[in-house]
Amino acid sequence: MTQAERPQCIQNPERIDAAAIRAAIAAGKQVLVQFNTLAEPEPLLADLDALAATCGTALTIRIYGYDPRVFDARILRALPHVASLSIDYHRQAIHLEALGELRHLKRLSLGVYELAQADILQLENLRGLEYLHLGESARDNIDLAPLRHYAHLASLVIEGHHQHIDTVAGLPALHELSLYRIKNKVPLDFISQMARLERLLLQLGGRASIAHIEAPLLRKLEVIRVRGLETLGDIGRFPLLQALWVEDQIKLRQIALGPNPVLERLNLHTCKTLDSLPGLATLPALRQLSASETMLDIDALLAHGLPPSLTHARLRTGRKTRDDAIAAQLVQLGYEQPRPG
Repeated sequence: MTQAERPQCIQNPERIDAAAIRAAIAAGKQVLVQFNTLAEPEPLLADLDALAATCGTALTIRIYGYDPRVFDARILRALPHVASLSIDYHRQAIHLEALGELRHLKRLSLGVYELAQADILQLENLRGLEYLHLGESARDNIDLAPLRHYAHLASLVIEGHHQHIDTVAGLPALHELSLYRIKNKVPLDFISQMARLERLLLQLGGRASIAHIEAPLLRKLEVIRVRGLETLGDIGRFPLLQALWVEDQIKLRQIALGPNPVLERLNLHTCKTLDSLPGLATLPALRQLSASETMLDIDALLAHGLPPSLTHARLRTGRKTRDDAIAAQLVQLGYEQPRPG
């Protein structure tokens, strides 16, 4: 699975080196300063808040759970200028209403397993968020209805929560959506109503098909370990798709491609019954192909199944001797290894 560039991480610092953090941000890096609950961040929060006042979302402050102790969110009152905040991997938290006092917040990751405040999204200041990650909880009970007021939200990650999930369809700025552990009984029809959706990730959870999902502006689609998935539908219905990543789909036998005039990257991994890629050979823009542990006929692909535009290829079976021979053949044919990203 592809990943965004990792931020420069500072773990449990004893002091805040403001000059070094500013220099990293000036060089174009994201900086993450993080503490676990065994650390004592409170004496450093004033210095961090002073940085946050000028660094904006380039500086993320994270306090994550380490042991069963209860997280008291009143500590956040020492960070009135924080723009990017992560409060995650906590079992329990109290006084989460303190989040409502953070008037400069633009990015929030929230993960409390035994979350008591199902209405947490009603906090009025959260309506200004541009990025929101709602982590896993025991009951997946966050009410998503208040999202209808989140007019600036561009990127949303939801882990399991589904109450009023169709509210997401009405978010005018949303163009990235990641859904984890969404149960089969939860309809995903609302995705087709998202006018600006450019990137969609579906991971874990379960359903037999996503063929009904339409997204005419979609540029990147990732489908990973969705239980019971048998069909993606015709990928040609995404005319602007540039990248497709499919992984750990043991019931998926075919991916129908084309016409996909701008599809450049195709990654297919651990799809152990996948034996057919109709349309692959006629993709006009495909540059990179990576496939491993599938039932694809690699000899047939190498003989006449790859598009002329292809420049980077990796084809693997999981058997070292065979894979070494395939790699040598790919080099002989002039293909380079696919680039990460």
